[in-house]
Amino acid sequence: MRKKTWLILTALSLGLVGCVSAPQGFEPKRFDALNLKSVQLQDYDCQCKKVRLGGKVISATALKNQTKIEVLNQTVAYFSAKPIVDSHSDGRFIAYLNGFVEPENLKEQYVTVAGVLKGKETGNIDQAEYSYPVVQADQYRIWKLVKEYYYDPDDFYDYGPFRPYGWGFSSRFFWAEPRVRYNLY
Repeated sequence: MRKKTWLILTALSLGLVGCVSAPQGFEPKRFDALNLKSVQLQDYDCQCKKVRLGGKVISATALKNQTKIEVLNQTVAYFSAKPIVDSHSDGRFIAYLNGFVEPENLKEQYVTVAGVLKGKETGNIDQAEYSYPVVQADQYRIWKLVKEYYYDPDDFYDYGPFRPYGWGFSSRFFWAEPRVRYNLY
């Protein structure tokens, strides 16, 4: 009986892990670098390293046959390939998307790009000169940012019927403040 229970629990847990996977084409094993920190200087000369990067789009420009985006790089989750909204940036990069993509639809959006590292491009951030890594994107995914309100589970126990005043409801339970979190879908 114990073996059977363990087998069922193992199968269920593996099934649930399979639900959290990167979109097709963004699987982590396909890439040589999954963040800017892992890119070495010699990788820029090679122009053959496959990278998966993501973050918040700062600006977008439509060119003749492609669209250029400047992205504030953020950590990308290993399995889901979503940029982590709360993470600190470790730089910026430029990505060239094939074809025309409406620049206004890209601004202030979160994006994950997959492509080949093509070198560096010099530009300015305010008055400072900056050397941007450049990615020729084969694929990209725009994520929708959703603001969610929730109550921390501790709120229910702290203000619930059994605490802090014995049996019965505390009026503080009804005034508990919801918390806010941001998720990408």
